[in-house]
Amino acid sequence: MKPVIGLTLSVENDTSFINWRYTKSIIEAGGLPVGIPLWVEEDAEQLVQMFDGLVLSGGGDIHPHIFGEEPHQKLGPVNSDRDRMELALAKAAIKQGIPIFAICRGHQVLNVALGGTIYQDIYSQRKDIYLHSQTAPRHEGTHFISVSENSLLYKLLGKDKIVVNSFHHQAIKDVAPGVKVTGKANDGIIEAVEIKDYPFCLSVQWHPEEMGMGGDEDSKKLFAAFIEASKKVEVGSK
Repeated sequence: MKPVIGLTLSVENDTSFINWRYTKSIIEAGGLPVGIPLWVEEDAEQLVQMFDGLVLSGGGDIHPHIFGEEPHQKLGPVNSDRDRMELALAKAAIKQGIPIFAICRGHQVLNVALGGTIYQDIYSQRKDIYLHSQTAPRHEGTHFISVSENSLLYKLLGKDKIVVNSFHHQAIKDVAPGVKVTGKANDGIIEAVEIKDYPFCLSVQWHPEEMGMGGDEDSKKLFAAFIEASKKVEVGSK
């Protein structure tokens, strides 16, 4: 049996959707993706029991009221329904201990779900910031990050420096309790975290599904490791 992977969907113009590169990355790594719609937050714990792993996907901005701030003038479009759904799923997944792969917005959602905050707009709230909304093709890496040697990311890739793609203007600000930083851009923006003492959690600010479908082997390794960890979730353990 292939591991069943819950995958959160984006929402725009009254339509739920997902970039096919997420689903194909999961399928090629050996998993079976299942999209998760809005308004399931009240049943998040039951839903998570159906999954062997959870992908928190990319998308729009997170509403600042969730972490106690007023909206910044550079805040982009928000969707509170999606916020509530993904925060509930993240908390339920952590409670159940299933593998988590959080990507871009999902990386920020994971931190907020655990009590952290984010920059609403890095360009106006931080100084000397690189371009994090790239103009290059989506599958190309455009800036480097440093990887902590004491991390799952380093264990999987065996590198202390990698190049990543970048499509965001928000980023982690205050790191949540129980979360450790495992990767940073040279301008100080947090690019990777994981949950301390958690079975398997990859949380990255970039888009490995884009790079992997463009042929990047490191990105493919991340999906392969996530699916392999999801295979180890025993029936009845969730």
